[in-house]
Amino acid sequence: MNKEEILAKSRKENEGKSDERELQIFANASKIGMAVGGIISVIIVIFSRIVDQPLLGLCAWAVYFGMFGSRHLYHFLKSKEKIRLVQALIGISFGLVCFIGMIVLGLQK
Repeated sequence: MNKEEILAKSRKENEGKSDERELQIFANASKIGMAVGGIISVIIVIFSRIVDQPLLGLCAWAVYFGMFGSRHLYHFLKSKEKIRLVQALIGISFGLVCFIGMIVLGLQK
């Protein structure tokens, strides 16, 4: 088998799969997306304090921590890194607390 045949076979086997560069770009995009989501959540919380609507701030945090926790849970399931499990549990717990607080606060109004 010559070089061209090996390359052609490799391309055919890996067709439709992401390469290392694409995976790294996606990982970086995920990190940037989470950072932007965190900044937006902080802005929403500050705004909710200004307009005296704490329910709005709890909604923002529930969504952010849900995203954060699920991202780290998926990472843990794929990598089995214990720190990812801890981060996932913290994020999901905070998200649930904010979500329950949002429901309780919403029902009181």
